[in-house]
Amino acid sequence: MSGVAFTPIRQARASGEIVSQIERAIFDGELQTGDRLESERELAERFGVSRIVSDTNVDQVAESISTMIQLRRMTLSGVAEARTVVETATSELAAERADAAAILRIEQTVEKGRSVVREQAPHTEASMDFHVAVADAAKNELLAATVAAYRDLLVQTLHDMRDVRSAKTTQKAHEEILDAIKSHEPEAARKLMLEHLQDFEKRLRRWLATQEQAAIVARARHRRTG
Repeated sequence: MSGVAFTPIRQARASGEIVSQIERAIFDGELQTGDRLESERELAERFGVSRIVSDTNVDQVAESISTMIQLRRMTLSGVAEARTVVETATSELAAERADAAAILRIEQTVEKGRSVVREQAPHTEASMDFHVAVADAAKNELLAATVAAYRDLLVQTLHDMRDVRSAKTTQKAHEEILDAIKSHEPEAARKLMLEHLQDFEKRLRRWLATQEQAAIVARARHRRTG
């Protein structure tokens, strides 16, 4: 596990952030089934906190990581494919069911996205917040929980994939989906979300291919210098 690069976290949110980072390492293949986690003291040093979690939260962390290990076979491409199925449904239902409060929340995420695009700041958090808000507006707890569950898994990938052009394209799609939801046009909302997520899948496949090529080159260099 010593080769996995974790980010120091804030003590107040230690347990949740530790779970997110270790889950991400499992999801990316940096940690495999059977890999030994370091001791609590060693992890505390790695994460930059004085004390990892209470005994109760240790059980919570272990349970969450165990679940991720069991689901290790899923890939980012698989998540993207499932996301398309789930979120075309949430957008359609949101157009049918969204009340004023739900629409306001979606509008706030769109405005946040508009602001970060103007500033050329990372669009990832605003983007995923939009999708979570749409899922909440669908008034289906299982669908909303599903979108919320993969939000954190996708945020880092979206951040790594980011570029100004794709952020602008994403923002435009979000604004069009919002308009369809506000107009209570389920078919239009579904169609726009489908097009938006199909575009994301294409960009993800290109990015994954680039990452794989870079990994092949890095391994070849390591063999030559090893």
